Amino acid sequence: MESKRVESDGTLLEFLMENAGYATRTRARTAIKSGAVAVDGNALRIPSSDIKAGAMVSWTSLSKKSGPKDFDLGGTSTNKSNKTKEEKPPYEVVYEDDFLLAYIKPAGMVFASPKPQVKTSYTRMKQWMEANRSNLNAIQFVNRIEKESSGVCIIAKDLRWRKHLQDHWDQFTKRMYVIIQGHLPADDVLFCYSKDADGKRKDKFEFEYRTMRATASHTMLKMSVGFDQVPVLMSGLRRLECYLLGKGKEIPDPMGRSGLHLFGVDLEGPDGEKVVIKSRVPQEFLNLMKGGKGPKAVPAWKRELHEEKSEDRRPQKQPGSARK
Repeated sequence: MESKRVESDGTLLEFLMENAGYATRTRARTAIKSGAVAVDGNALRIPSSDIKAGAMVSWTSLSKKSGPKDFDLGGTSTNKSNKTKEEKPPYEVVYEDDFLLAYIKPAGMVFASPKPQVKTSYTRMKQWMEANRSNLNAIQFVNRIEKESSGVCIIAKDLRWRKHLQDHWDQFTKRMYVIIQGHLPADDVLFCYSKDADGKRKDKFEFEYRTMRATASHTMLKMSVGFDQVPVLMSGLRRLECYLLGKGKEIPDPMGRSGLHLFGVDLEGPDGEKVVIKSRVPQEFLNLMKGGKGPKAVPAWKRELHEEKSEDRRPQKQPGSARK
């Protein structure tokens, strides 16, 4: 392994291309996704992950990789590894370290069930971990994701971490890709309200969003929101005549799933460890939004200038014009 400390902020892929000697970006991406690259001792499998100055990146030296194999003439190879090849995981693994593993649960798959006869994503991942990971103290899930949605699911390898993450789950930042029918102003804030038993407004929520892409019918947003806040989010969208895809019988369902994907979670471990987990946009989302454009938000200075001009155009009351 080779290691080098990061001198300036950037992405993991950019760092490898500049320092690890990979000939192409494809080879560097492959190395990252295979778990051959670690940041501060933790394997990081997302090429676009942000790394900060001062972090230590380790990777397998290209000079230590085995050279071209000789022709097999039927003899026994002395270079063949005795290690058993790791079985491919049933779902995409986006993060792993000594305490956690994060994978992507696909839409349409039950996350977990008390019924042993029900096939779930968690039981499949647990079986894979037991077969391909050693020295596991415990394997327990941290968060749940509804069947019709997809996103990051976290499995703890340690009881202490599981308890800490579940106890503080509401405090962590969750980020989602959200697809709606309808359109919202580009890069803005959506105001939503929860209601009491009498249907009156109770608590106010502000969901900042970024408009990723829009077609004639749909808009894809990037939002900081968790699944527990989705009902409040839906009420705020309906107020603006926008509807979350696949949520409710009367709502259009062009993808055969909900328009929700939990793509990122920012965690803090029991001893203050910072863990940032990110994933890609689901292919179903890309297919639906194909050909769409990314609306540009109006810069703040332009909005202020527009407001000033509007104020100037308002009729001014002339002195002495009041009726006597």
